[in-house]
Amino acid sequence: MSVEGSALNVERSAPRGAVFLSYASQDAEVARRICEALRTAGIEVWFDQSELVGGDAWDAKIRGQIASCALFVPIISANTQSRLEGYFRIEWKLAAQRTHAMAEAKPFLLPVVIDATRDAEAHVPGEFKSVQWTRLPAGETSDAFCARVRALIDGIPLDVGRGRPTPPPPGALAQTPGSGAPSLLQRSPLPALLWPVAALAVLGAIIFIWQRSAKTAPPPTPAAASASAPKSTPPPALTTPRLGPKSIAVLPFENLSEAKDDNAFFADGMHDDVINNLLLIRELRPIPRATMTTYRGTKKTPREIADELGVAHLLTGTVRRAGEKVKFTATLFNPRTDETLWNKPYDRVVTEIFAIQSELAQSIAAELKATLSSDEKKFIGRRPTENAAAYDLLLQARQLRHRSLNFAEIPKVESLLGAAIKLDPNFALAWGELSYAHGFAYIFNVDHTADRLAKAQQAIDTAHRLSPNDPEILLLTGYYRYFCHLDYDGADKIFAAVSRLQPSSSEPHHARGVLFRRQCRMREAAEAFQVASALDPLNSDSVGMAALANLAARRWEQATPLVLRRARLRGFPEAMELREAARLDFWVTGSTESLKRGVEKYPADSRRRWILESELTLAQGDYPNFVRLEAAVEVNGVVRDSFLRETSLFAQGKSAEARASAEAALPAIRQRLTREPENTKLWSRRAMAEAIGGHRDEAVRSARKAIDLRPETVDPWTAQISLSDLAFVHAWTGDRDSALQILERLLKAPSFAPLAGDAGTNAFLNVHVMRRHPYFFPLQGDPRFEALLKDPKNNAPLF
Repeated sequence: MSVEGSALNVERSAPRGAVFLSYASQDAEVARRICEALRTAGIEVWFDQSELVGGDAWDAKIRGQIASCALFVPIISANTQSRLEGYFRIEWKLAAQRTHAMAEAKPFLLPVVIDATRDAEAHVPGEFKSVQWTRLPAGETSDAFCARVRALIDGIPLDVGRGRPTPPPPGALAQTPGSGAPSLLQRSPLPALLWPVAALAVLGAIIFIWQRSAKTAPPPTPAAASASAPKSTPPPALTTPRLGPKSIAVLPFENLSEAKDDNAFFADGMHDDVINNLLLIRELRPIPRATMTTYRGTKKTPREIADELGVAHLLTGTVRRAGEKVKFTATLFNPRTDETLWNKPYDRVVTEIFAIQSELAQSIAAELKATLSSDEKKFIGRRPTENAAAYDLLLQARQLRHRSLNFAEIPKVESLLGAAIKLDPNFALAWGELSYAHGFAYIFNVDHTADRLAKAQQAIDTAHRLSPNDPEILLLTGYYRYFCHLDYDGADKIFAAVSRLQPSSSEPHHARGVLFRRQCRMREAAEAFQVASALDPLNSDSVGMAALANLAARRWEQATPLVLRRARLRGFPEAMELREAARLDFWVTGSTESLKRGVEKYPADSRRRWILESELTLAQGDYPNFVRLEAAVEVNGVVRDSFLRETSLFAQGKSAEARASAEAALPAIRQRLTREPENTKLWSRRAMAEAIGGHRDEAVRSARKAIDLRPETVDPWTAQISLSDLAFVHAWTGDRDSALQILERLLKAPSFAPLAGDAGTNAFLNVHVMRRHPYFFPLQGDPRFEALLKDPKNNAPLF
């Protein structure tokens, strides 16, 4: 916040948690653009150019603000390079000195470069060079950068550093020009060839600890520990809420209805909608839904929960529903003092549930001293439907989506939403959710037809007409643009708009990560998912997606903790955590020992043992045993949408049986293609069946048809799957040269796309998977194929 040659009025009292912008006078216009972008995102910035002020009083205020700001953002440019003297350099030195009194984990410095100035040559304090820099060319500030700044102000560490950690190693990731967000994933100081070794060591340690812990008694739970402690022991002091005084966590509401099972969805849905309303208030910092649902039935004390989440307030509630009557009680309290701020009982009919939610949000905003804009009041006060039965149906459908919608549940979701719309044709949110279900079926080839596309468009158009500016409708519109038209730019703009309307919501950032992942922009995908995780820390979906983005780039060291964190967040038992670690061990080193130990952890009749044992047999090239396991498919309720059985039979020398099985699958595939001629997955499956059956020309034609329908310029993710299928066709029809050329190319690009689109056995383009996988049987033994697998570059991190 420099005044050199510019007019600047230092605020008399700036709010806590502000960002301090420091810049040379020549960069004032660029600094203003950054300031406006941050303020638009609801972030307080100490920056004002209303009048020229100087003197000792002004200097004292500047020093006071640097001493109390939450984040110091020096703007670095050719102008600061040419100015070897200037007031901004005093500001920089003051900020650098402040870091000396900070803990290593505290984020404080966030240098921003606005032109081509190189980090290594910049004239800045040494503390600045010890943290990661951001590049915002000409001050063009992205939503991802604003979300990152907000997370850092909230106290969520995102690899920025307080200014004096060990300098980054040589070869640290350079920022992608124009991305507007610093990379969140830094390169390990280890040479690339040693990364797999390091990762294996980490995995070995993890597995060893699990094995040891299985033999020892677990430590006492907090509840047990407190029960055994002397009664005179005071409760642990609660740390200062790192998310600020306007932060709040809404615990899952207790369902007191007599018909508990029948009304569980209602209590859960009401909990979701209360949080959704709070997310509409920009000045508040509520914790999103996914994290809060993990506290259902928790034994943790309010203090422990508040400490874990870093919030200043907690809201609890009880819901009792009997027919059309609802009794709801909400309690807001301060977990630091156990002081109840208010307790509000409501006794209403179901159709007034939205009025309850609106009153509750406004009461919380008033207590936390958050000012509501006219738009926020309008959104919070909306009544999505007047039909209680329609609302019930929506909540049930939305519950299925929140639990990770799968293909088998799509008809049920459609039925629920269709019934809701029949009861209330003006129910915008039901139309929006219906569009999501149709789009989901369309993009994942459950039903890739023109009819399905038309239904999705009708649903989203109707939702827009009924409620054009509702943030929930906007989010679903973004998914429609992505699912139905692969309009990445259009969808991204919509998701960015939603993030501005709801700066504390993780959903638009998660959605952007999904977009980037589809485009194989794995670095940006990982960053977006990390921002989502910072806002919604216990959301296993965002953590899992971040893990996939790193796995796609073979960033084993970064992926390992994410994979295991997802397993723990999902409550996986020890054996499943071991399974995840065993898979990673195999992908990194090719060793099957961990997979063997994982299989031994499960009972003989366990479905999970069957799945992991199938993976083990493929990794070992034990084709007869794999075929035996596949014969149990009906018992285990799993249907492989691939040709693993046929290729395994062929690898055993049972070519006639393999061809007959492939031929038997073709009529159904061909018939379905007459209804879904643009279904890339069906064309690829047909290509594989034709290749195994020995129909070379038809196999190649079908494989190329899949690529033509979704080329790399349109859908990089699907194109990689189709290309790997074309390599399969070439290999199985005798064209090894073409197959090897495609595989060599694919191994140089980040991808975690499953072979033939089937993730059932975690088979993807990994050198250790390919070594014995039956899909590659025609290439195994070819010196060129073996050289491809032995080349260290083909299993080393890609960035």
